[in-house]
Amino acid sequence: MTSVSANRRRIIDLRSDTVTRPTAEMIEAMSRAELGDDFFRDDPTVLAFEEEVADLLGMEAAMLVISGTMGNLVCALSLSPRGSSFIVEASAHIQINESGWPSSIAGLTPKPVEGVAGRIGADALQRAIAEAKLRLSAPPRLLCLENTHNAAGGRITEPGHVAALADIAHASGLKVHLDGARIFNAAVALGRPVGDFTQRTDTVTFCLSKGLGCPLGAVVVGSAGAIQEARRWRQVVGGGMRQAGIIAAAGRFALSSMVERLAMDHDNAKLLATRLRDASLEVDVEAVETNIVFAGVPSDFDYDSFQSELRASGIVTMPPKAGRIRLVTHREVSASDIVFASDMIAKTFDLAKRQTRSAQAHSAAPNAVY
Repeated sequence: MTSVSANRRRIIDLRSDTVTRPTAEMIEAMSRAELGDDFFRDDPTVLAFEEEVADLLGMEAAMLVISGTMGNLVCALSLSPRGSSFIVEASAHIQINESGWPSSIAGLTPKPVEGVAGRIGADALQRAIAEAKLRLSAPPRLLCLENTHNAAGGRITEPGHVAALADIAHASGLKVHLDGARIFNAAVALGRPVGDFTQRTDTVTFCLSKGLGCPLGAVVVGSAGAIQEARRWRQVVGGGMRQAGIIAAAGRFALSSMVERLAMDHDNAKLLATRLRDASLEVDVEAVETNIVFAGVPSDFDYDSFQSELRASGIVTMPPKAGRIRLVTHREVSASDIVFASDMIAKTFDLAKRQTRSAQAHSAAPNAVY
C-alpha cells in the first residue's frame, strides 16, 4: 500500500509565516537591484525603499533592519533611557518571545499589563502609568503595543484604539512604539490604509519576512530624529549593512505585489479554524481575525505521537505550548492544503487522544497475577 506521505510530494508547513520563500519574481528583483553601500548611505535601492515606506506609513523617515526583534530593540533604545520602565501587554512578543533584550541590553524594566484579546484597555493603561510613577518604581518612559497580537491569535487592535492609548501615553510623557510585525495583515483584514494604524505612534516596526514573503528583513519607521537615533543604535548592536539593496529590492516587490493577497491567508485561516472546530477540536473561530489559529489540547495529550504522525503525512506544526497548538497560514498554503491538513490534524488528534486514554487505562490496571 502506498503511504499518504508518498502521495504528497510537498510539505504543508503551518509553523509560521516566516517559512515562506521568495517567489521567482522576487528573486529576479533582488538579482537586478542597483547596489551601493548602506553604511555610507549610497545604496540607491535602500534609499528609495526607505522613502517609499515612510510615505506609505505617513511618517518622516524609515530604516531597514535585519529582523523585527532588532527593529523593536533599536526603537526602544532610541525612545527610552536606561533605568526607566516600559508598559507592555503581558503576553506581547516583546515581553515573552524576544530573549529578554529589554533588561539584558536596553536596561529597561517591563511593566506588563493584562489585556483582553491582546489589547490593553484605556483604564488599565492609566493605572499602569500611575503605578509606575510611584517613587519606588522605575519611571515609565515608553508604551509598547503589538498589532496584530501574536499570542492572542493574530488579533487586531483597531486604529482608533491605538490612537486612544497613544494619546494617554503622550499626555503622561511616554513615547509610543508599535511592534507591527504583521501590521499589513491588520490593514488588509479591516480594509484600512496601513497609515491609519500608525498616526499617533512615535516609532513602528514591521516585518518583511512573514506574510510578505521576503527571505529576511524588517523596517523601522518614525520621525527623522527617532530614526537618526535608531540608526546609531543599529550600528551599536551590529546591524550595519553594506549592499543591503538586495533586501530592499525584495521589500519593494513585496509591498507592491504581496500585500493584498494576505486576504487569502485570512480566508484559509478561517477555513482551517472552522473545519477543526467542526471536527470537535477546541477552536474559537470568531477569534480568528487574520492568519493565526489556536487549537486547544488536553494537558495529558501525547504531543510526540501527534507531531510524528502529522509529519508522516507531510504536515509540520510547532510543538504545543501552554495547552494549545498554533497554526499559521501563509502564501505557500493553499485552500486545498487546508482541507487536507485539517482532515489529517483532526484524525491524528483523535488518534493521539485514544492512545493517551489507552496508556492511562493500562497504567491504572491492577498487576496481572500469573
